[in-house]
Amino acid sequence: MVIKRLLMLTFAGGLAVLFAVTALGQETGVQYVDSLEVYQRRIENVINDRLATLFSGQQYVLRVAVKGVKTRVVPAQGPQTQLELPGFRISQGEFPKGTEKFRVDNVTVRIVLNATADPTDLQYLRSIVPILADFRPERQDRLILRVIQPGPQPEAEGDVEDKSAASVGDTAIGLEAGAAEPSQGFGATLLALPWLLPALLGLILLILLIVMIRVFMPAKVESPPPTVAAPVPAPPRDTSREDQLRLDEERLKIEQEKQLDALRHGVVKRLFARPELAGQLIVHWQSSPGKLNALIHGVGPDISRKAVMEHVGRERYQEIEETVRQEKTPEIKELTETLREANLFLITQEITHPEAISSNPFSFLDTLTWGQVNHLIKEEPMNVKAIVLSRLKAEDSARIMESMQQDLQLELAVQIGNLHDLPLEMAKSVAIDLAEKAKNVPDARLVEVEGPATLVDVMGQTSAETSRGLLAGMKSKDTKLSEEVEKRFFLFDSITLVPNEVLPQAVRTMPSATIVTALQGASREIQTKVIMAFPEQARTGLVTALRASRADQDTVNEARRRVVAKFQELSKQGRVDLKQISDAWQAQAS
Repeated sequence: MVIKRLLMLTFAGGLAVLFAVTALGQETGVQYVDSLEVYQRRIENVINDRLATLFSGQQYVLRVAVKGVKTRVVPAQGPQTQLELPGFRISQGEFPKGTEKFRVDNVTVRIVLNATADPTDLQYLRSIVPILADFRPERQDRLILRVIQPGPQPEAEGDVEDKSAASVGDTAIGLEAGAAEPSQGFGATLLALPWLLPALLGLILLILLIVMIRVFMPAKVESPPPTVAAPVPAPPRDTSREDQLRLDEERLKIEQEKQLDALRHGVVKRLFARPELAGQLIVHWQSSPGKLNALIHGVGPDISRKAVMEHVGRERYQEIEETVRQEKTPEIKELTETLREANLFLITQEITHPEAISSNPFSFLDTLTWGQVNHLIKEEPMNVKAIVLSRLKAEDSARIMESMQQDLQLELAVQIGNLHDLPLEMAKSVAIDLAEKAKNVPDARLVEVEGPATLVDVMGQTSAETSRGLLAGMKSKDTKLSEEVEKRFFLFDSITLVPNEVLPQAVRTMPSATIVTALQGASREIQTKVIMAFPEQARTGLVTALRASRADQDTVNEARRRVVAKFQELSKQGRVDLKQISDAWQAQAS
């Protein structure tokens, strides 16, 4: 029996060896995976990490293609038997069920380099990529490596892929240069794959061991645990799009700043080339103070002082500039829209009102003050006076007319209103004669001294008792002079007698710092009168500023002179009767 069993064991071992070797020749290298996509991404990530150490992301392109079919895999083992238990018959066991897998039939790795590569790096890639991708010769796995030199390339007639193992730029696993084509037999397989011999011997010994265990000591063999798919690595974060968005934003901001700068240059050029257009723009924007503030933001305060101040007045411009200084600088888009609108208005005015290029025979009047012009035409006929005043600024013409008697003012106004286009020769003759006389006009400081105005300034510096005495004495000594003085005379202390509806017109149009300085040291009645003339929300700030004010007496006197000058300006405009206030002030002392 023992000899019979040994013969049977030897025969079974031989069959097992033959079966194992035959199966090895047919199925060596077969690989099963749970997902072709996951396996492909795993290969791409591994190779991409290695390429990143040699080249930048813009210097290469990597593509991996994995081909295979879905199949059912059954573990290669016989039925499992159970140990014999008393009172039970021997169980025949259960055959394990198969598992659905994907058989990998081919792996192709394509790498295109768009850079000058070192031959050592190329040889390194041809050696390391097949290892990283787990190339197997039975599947004809391939590495296609192409190098494209920077610069223009000659046109190729099609993209012909070389299938041979030794093709330039391609690498096929398992085939060395000059090696013979592998045959399909078992011996050729062993010769071509000498590294499989140790594995074959181990497999034969394992099969013999299993057969001996089954014959002499049958035992329950645990089924192999199910294969768990490796976790899919997360794709690398795409930072290129974020960088591109950031570059686009920076590029857009630069373009906006260039556009704003070009508009600024255009507006500044037209404001200084045609100052009269600047005045028209300001009049056009009277109902939109926000646009005027944005214009000052856009062109800057230095340019605005020269281009805007002469059209709105110094005090008004100072208020606007103070408001602009406290505001937050508008956004580039808002500034661009404002400057574009201003530029369009100025261009339109230039087209509709082209610049008149002609000689002005009365240009010499621009070098004279209003007092000098008044002295120059004092003895001239009425029609010559009308011609000269029509060439002056409106404010200078008004001051000259006010210095004349009332009947002359009316006649002069009629003459100016009836002026028509004068013949050029006549205008030149009048201008040449006046220009010759202007050479002998006295200094402006001599001809602009106005007696009543000077007397009012002097009386403003005297005490209240002295001022009352002078006013009372002039009424009996020089009635005409007394009337001229009373129309201009105003003291800071008589603010309490100003009507409530008139006072806000004066103090609200002046800088708040000037008002606070002027009120320093004044009586409680004057301070209350002036502060109550302001809106309720501004009163608290004025009181706080007044308490903190510490100006010297000269600064206080200068601020009060400005307040007095404001009331005198309102008197010239007919908005306040200073004679009525002067009479009331004189009546208080009696």
